[in-house]
Parts: sequence; structure tokens; C-alpha cells
Amino acid sequence: MRSWSRGVVLLLFAVTALTSLVRNDVFTGDTNVINWDGYGYYAYLPAVFIYQDVSELAFAEEHFANYEISADIYQLMPVENGTRFPIYNLGLAVVWTPAFLVTHAVVSLTGVAAADGMSFPYQLSVVLMSLLVYGSGLKYLRRLLLQYFPERVTVLTLLAIGLGTNLFYYVVEGADMTHAYLFTGYVLLARWLANLPEEATLRQLALGGLLAGLCCLIRSSEIVLFALVGLYGLRDWATFRRNFRRGLVVFVVALAVFSLQLIYYKVGTGAWFRDGYAGLGFDWWEPHLYEGLFSYRRGWLVYTPVMALGLAGLFWLRGPWRWAVPVFTLANLYLLFSWHIWYYGDTFGSRPVVQSYAILALPLAAFFSWCLGFPNRGNEAGGGAAAGAVVIETEAPLRLGARGYLGKAFVYGVLLLCIPLNLFQHWQYNQRILPLDFNNETYYWHVFGQTRLQPKDRVLLDTDEQLSRGLSFTTRKGVAFEGTRPVPPRSTREFTDLAAVTLTAELLALPPTSESASPGDGTATPWSYTYLRFAYHGNSNDKWHYPSLVTEHRRGEELLKWTEVKLPPVLEFPARDSLQFHLSLPGARPGDRVKQYLWNRSEDSVTITGHYLDLLVPE
Repeated sequence: MRSWSRGVVLLLFAVTALTSLVRNDVFTGDTNVINWDGYGYYAYLPAVFIYQDVSELAFAEEHFANYEISADIYQLMPVENGTRFPIYNLGLAVVWTPAFLVTHAVVSLTGVAAADGMSFPYQLSVVLMSLLVYGSGLKYLRRLLLQYFPERVTVLTLLAIGLGTNLFYYVVEGADMTHAYLFTGYVLLARWLANLPEEATLRQLALGGLLAGLCCLIRSSEIVLFALVGLYGLRDWATFRRNFRRGLVVFVVALAVFSLQLIYYKVGTGAWFRDGYAGLGFDWWEPHLYEGLFSYRRGWLVYTPVMALGLAGLFWLRGPWRWAVPVFTLANLYLLFSWHIWYYGDTFGSRPVVQSYAILALPLAAFFSWCLGFPNRGNEAGGGAAAGAVVIETEAPLRLGARGYLGKAFVYGVLLLCIPLNLFQHWQYNQRILPLDFNNETYYWHVFGQTRLQPKDRVLLDTDEQLSRGLSFTTRKGVAFEGTRPVPPRSTREFTDLAAVTLTAELLALPPTSESASPGDGTATPWSYTYLRFAYHGNSNDKWHYPSLVTEHRRGEELLKWTEVKLPPVLEFPARDSLQFHLSLPGARPGDRVKQYLWNRSEDSVTITGHYLDLLVPE
């Protein structure tokens, strides 16, 4: 049956490669993958090999003038002595170097394109390199899994990792990003550990150091990989001393590799260290673990639910990985989600955990193996390849009766749900039905399964509320405006008052003797209803300074609720458009004030032609 897992590797590579080539416009010759963060990883190559300019990187202005990279050159950070440096590590540039040199030689000799480091051949080489590296990762992940698990489990694990996670997205859409490369780096490091003999030579240990150093040179946060080196096969004091000796050699070699970054800083900027993340940092004492795992904004398990089984599999993992993988996983999640920008910008799902799927494939396979009823024969000795190969091709699952059938149904059912869900939401993200960044539970479930973008739905991204279903409400008229009210750009006026309603017992449908009472909470919560008709003039498209409609709920000087609804995201017909939404007013009391105004921080202007602010009271 070994051909099954080999066939799955070929299938995954073929599907991913074809999708990547199409998505990156390779067949049309319009490939433009070196942009945004990717340019920060890539800029080292033209700086060193084409322009010989590692200090000022003056060529960047020419690149930005001729190619679509990003709105500004945020990828290069200036320093006080007049030099600049890329804010991201140079490890990815090191991996790209062979392909870059071959491409530059061909372009220079043939003249088929501009030899500036950014023309089509260079862009193509980045796409092809990402696919080559990813294909190698799949190949060696298959071999790693077959050392510990049966063929059927290996097949299912490869399918889950390759199509059921956002690894597929970052290989296809992120050829200039680090994740596919680090995924393969972790696979190779795990294979190196699994096949390391008890009496490893200095040369064998140095190879592990090169792998570990290269991963850290790509992203410094990969330093957590030393948990794998230090804990692999740990059983007693003897294996602790063995791992310490091994880890020391690996660390020294890795540090030598990482010193390439420090040397570049010294040569290019005059200092041994530069902080590309100046002003950013970690919230060590308040890590964003819950948000990182479960938030609808970028929560890992919300968008990649199949990996919840990988975490569950930590309890079934045996053998030399028994302690290494759980400690690595906990340390990795703590580190990644302590970063104060825990959502990591515009991403599909949680981006920084993608490379760790190479390691989490082991507990995922352990969970599948338990569900399918295969005997758990962990490699308790924890040595090299011979000890690790604990299965044979003909091994059959145990006869487990009802539990066995339920386990099979569960595993196959999860994959049949999670793989289509991942691919469909990948498509939704590309269509911007799922937003680039901000998201919430209300909007997520409102657009779940939708195939068309409805701009009016985007109001839920700001309000995060929908009127409770199954309840009856009485409408209490508040403020109505019909006419024309101009809202100028910020340069003229930033705030334009629209309406204010003071809540009374009559509006809240309270008995006359209950002036100081509240309508309660839960099902008794009143809501406001807003309707705005407007025309929009301009197209500045500054997402941080959109014109917006602000609703405030105040009790005296106390601000109880503040909600901003941005106008441009919901636009369909700028010359004459409208929006409407509901907001809950929990705990509303007589004397409270609900106020609305236009807050315009942009260069665009708005004309209000109609505005209604009503109160909905539950019956």
C-alpha cells in the first residue's frame, strides 16, 4: 500500500502547484509575488548581487516606481547615520540565492527582461522555488510519518495537513513568505532527529545545527525549535546528558549561521544589531492565547479546526516525541501569541503557526491512529531510524467493535468537512467575503457559505450585532431628518452632529412609577435602529481615516457604548446610497442619551439626504 501515500504526495503537489501557477499569473507573464512583506525578505539579493548597495538601498525607489510592491517603503528602516536596512531577517534570501543567481545570469546574458531583480524571470523563480521546497517538505514528511505510523494513517495525515490547513493558502498565495520554507525546514529537522544515531558524529550534529540556524535566520521566533532538540527521546538522566551534549553543538553551529544577520547589520549600517520591530514587542505577562486560538478575527482553531485534533493527539503521542512535541507546542503558542499584534496583520487564519504543522503532524497522526484502532507502539527507546520504524506495511487495525466504526466515521467525517471548508474559505478570503483583517463572530456566521460579496453585510464588521430573532419589538419614533446636510472633509470640519435622543420612561415602555428602573437585560434589552441615506464624494481609500457614523450611549458623563460604522466599505452606489443597522442598548435607563454624528477624518466628503434614529422596545 506504500503507493497510496506516495500518490497522495504527488496529488497534493500537483494540486498546489497548478493552483499557485494560475493564481500567480505565471501563464500570462504577469507574475508579481515579490511585494509587501515579501520585498523585505527579498531586498537583500538585489542589494548584494546587482547594485552592491547594502547601506542605502537606493535602488528601492526605482523598484517601487516600476513595480506594484506596496503603498510605501515600510520594508526598509532608516537609521540615524543615513543608512537603511530590511526590517526582516535575511534567511529567506539565503535560501533564494541559488535560484536568484541562475536567474540573474540568464537574464543578463539573454536580455529577455530587465536585469533589475524584479522583472518577470525573478518573480517566476520565487514561485518555482516555493513549490520546489514545499514538494520536498511533503516528500520527507511522508517518510517521517511512515517511520511511526501505518500507511492509512499517513495518507489521512498528509491530506489533512496539505488540504485541510492554511498551509495550502501560504504555499499558493505566499510564495514570497517564510511559511512554506520553514514548514520544510521543520520536516527536515524532525527527520534529522528521528534518524540520528545514539553515537552521533560531529558532522551529523553540525548538519542539525545548519538546519536549526537557517530556520532561526529566516524567523528569529523559530528559536523554540531547540525544545525539540533538547527533549527528543528524553527518558532518563543518561538521555538528558546525551541531549545536552548534542544540543550544545547544534546551538553553537546555529549561532554561527545566525551571525550572518549580525554581519550584514555591521557592514550595512555600522552596528552589530538593528531592531526591525522597533516600537513593537511582546505582552509576556498577558499573552493573547485565547484570542490566538479562538478569536473570529484570526483565531487558529476557528479557521483551521482540523488542527484541534492535532492538539488532542498530544495525549496519544508516544515514543521519542512524547515530551518534545508538547513542550515545543506550548512554548511556540506562548511565544507567537504573546506578540502584541497577535493576529499578524492581513492573513488567512493564523499565519505564524503554519510551519509548525510539520511537527504537529505527529500528534495528528497519533490521534488518527487511535481512532482507527491501530496499536500504539511508540518508540520508547528513542534512537535512530531502525528503532523508529515501528510499523510494517501489512499491519492491520485492532478489532474494536463499535468504537472502531465510530472512530473511522469520525476521522473520515472530519476530513470530509474540514478539507472543503478550508478550500472554500480560502476562496472566500480571496473574494474578500471574509475580510482581510477585522472579523467577528456575527459577521463570520452571517457570511458562512456565501458565494457573493454583499457590501451591506460589512456593517456587521463594525456593529458585531444583529437584532435578536424570535422577539417582538415596538418601534418608538426618535429623530427623523429629510433634507440635505453636507459633511465636508476633515480639513474643514471633522465632526458633524446628526441627532440625539434622550431616553424617557415612555420611550422605554416603563410604567410611570418606574422612572429610576431599567428595562432589564437579556431578552428585555432595547435596541436602536439607524437608517442613513447619503451620497459619497471622493476616493481617498485611507482605511484608517474613513468617514464614519458614530453612535454614543451616555449616562451623564459616563460613556456606556461607542460604535463606529465606516461608510466606504458598505458603498454600492456612491451617488445615492444608504445603510441601516441595529445596536443594542443594554441596561438603558430614563435619562440616558443616544447621540449620533459623522466623524470624517478623510479628504472625501459626504452629503446626508435622510437620517432616522428610532428605538425598538421588546414587547
